[in-house]
Amino acid sequence: MTYDEIIALRELISNVERARADTNALFDFEDEYLSAPEGISVIVPVCNGAAEMDELLISLLNQSLDRKKFEVIFALNGCQDDSRALVHHFAEVSGVDTRILESDIANVAVARNKALRHARFQLTTFIDHDDHISRGYLQECVKLGDYRSVVISNIIKVEGGKLVEDYAQKVVSQGFETSCVHSPDDIWLCYRAYTLNAIKTAPTYMLRRVKYDKNLSHSEDVKYWRDVFHAFTPITVKSPTRLDIYYRKVHAHSLSRRDTAFYSQAKPRFVILDSIRKEAENYPCDAPQRKFDVQLEKLILDTLVNLCSRPVNEQEPVKRA
Repeated sequence: MTYDEIIALRELISNVERARADTNALFDFEDEYLSAPEGISVIVPVCNGAAEMDELLISLLNQSLDRKKFEVIFALNGCQDDSRALVHHFAEVSGVDTRILESDIANVAVARNKALRHARFQLTTFIDHDDHISRGYLQECVKLGDYRSVVISNIIKVEGGKLVEDYAQKVVSQGFETSCVHSPDDIWLCYRAYTLNAIKTAPTYMLRRVKYDKNLSHSEDVKYWRDVFHAFTPITVKSPTRLDIYYRKVHAHSLSRRDTAFYSQAKPRFVILDSIRKEAENYPCDAPQRKFDVQLEKLILDTLVNLCSRPVNEQEPVKRA
């Protein structure tokens, strides 16, 4: 699809939503969105990231987007290394509009929630402190973002210094094989994009009205983006190009590779499953939220089966009262 085709299709979907009595409430926050400056807020939670942030800082410095149209919010949480000095130096010398929030509490959910309260642009995206983005990433997100859209970006894994197009890119691409725009009713095609960490840009008004769960040690992103979709049933958009690449660095101690005991990984997933089952009766069978949850429930159950298949000596014994 071309950019013009993407915009035209999205406008058609929005016009239908605006005219329907059961969906026109989705436009209640339009004045808030339009009153914010055009551009994007980049939220970077940082916990002891001094040794891992060089590529991120360079990629932020080299963005093709006009610097007047983006800001970077570093949410320091529980840092015990030189992260504070590093981001303050970046703020002083980079010329990039930078905000620094500091907390002694090492909790990424709390850090993201706090940063969202300070975001001032129409759009917001998240980047982990050990990842980085392509030069055109922010410009593409701003070009495609609008009041009703979540923009999905491309993702490449970086492992051992090598670029690897792994499963994450494949599951994202599969959902957009026939179109770069999906209405809320098409969520079953692209729901996997909402289960991946990062790679998403959304209107700030949406993200502010949903909270990351500070009590979850795992899968808090999945719960958060499920809650975003449930609350706003956004239109999902993907770039027709690969100008917007999120480079996800994987190393021995990263969250995506860390050896975590079975119970620690399974418990947050059970929390999400409980929510899905409790809320099932809130929506008719053909509602976008139900379509999303049917797919997500199957995915979570499959991952739990995979966790259970691990050798017993790798699993954490269940603690009994």
